Amino acid sequence: MKGFATLLWLEYRRSRVWAAALLGSLAFWAWGLEQVTYAMPEEQLGIRAGFLCAAAITGLVALAFMIGRFRSETRQGQYQILLLTPPSGYFHILARFTFALTIGLAYAVAIAGLLWWATGRAGLHLTSLDTAQLLLVCPLYGVGIVMAPLLAWTLLLMVLSSAYRISGTAWIPGTVMVAATPFVLRFLGERLGDVLYRLPGWRLFTGLDAALARIGIERSSEATHAGIVLPQEPLWGMLALATVMLVLAGRIWQEVEA
Repeated sequence: MKGFATLLWLEYRRSRVWAAALLGSLAFWAWGLEQVTYAMPEEQLGIRAGFLCAAAITGLVALAFMIGRFRSETRQGQYQILLLTPPSGYFHILARFTFALTIGLAYAVAIAGLLWWATGRAGLHLTSLDTAQLLLVCPLYGVGIVMAPLLAWTLLLMVLSSAYRISGTAWIPGTVMVAATPFVLRFLGERLGDVLYRLPGWRLFTGLDAALARIGIERSSEATHAGIVLPQEPLWGMLALATVMLVLAGRIWQEVEA
């Protein structure tokens, strides 16, 4: 565990500027949300939700580039001693992944907090339980189905390209990864869609219908359940996929060190 703690310290030293910039960008997104004042309350809510979607995508891209920068660091000799220390490649990969995922989770919780603030500005006041689900459950679910596999894929691709010198410049495989991500996610979504709701779903926001009705918004007549039901299958499937990719990345690191 001492070696793992040292590797986490290494991740903090190498990525603290990126992490501070990412978390600091939340001030810009909050300022942008504050400027949306020219539409009806329900229209403001839609505009602000779209603005926060852009913030989430920006955060994902920034985290992917932050976690995949180590090839340039090793080539320049930065932290070379620590990168070749006795802890196994699995610990190196896990430390890098843990630090990035922690920063990503903090960012996701902050985005959820901004969404809660935006809903309040639009007159949509959630119950205490719905607010807790928005601030805790939704970020954890989103991190599990999107952020964790994306970061694991980034690590696997960059370790692979660095180990076997697939590309002379590290940004090329990174760019390919970013460009291919939507297509891979679409494929995974189609496959997971075939098994949705085989397990009991998690029902959230049971007070949402009443809150929407208070500001004059009625849910679609096709809605058959109160609130929103989140399926379990995408979460477990994506976490399993992320685990497999991390194990492969750690194994490649081990082979290169050997």
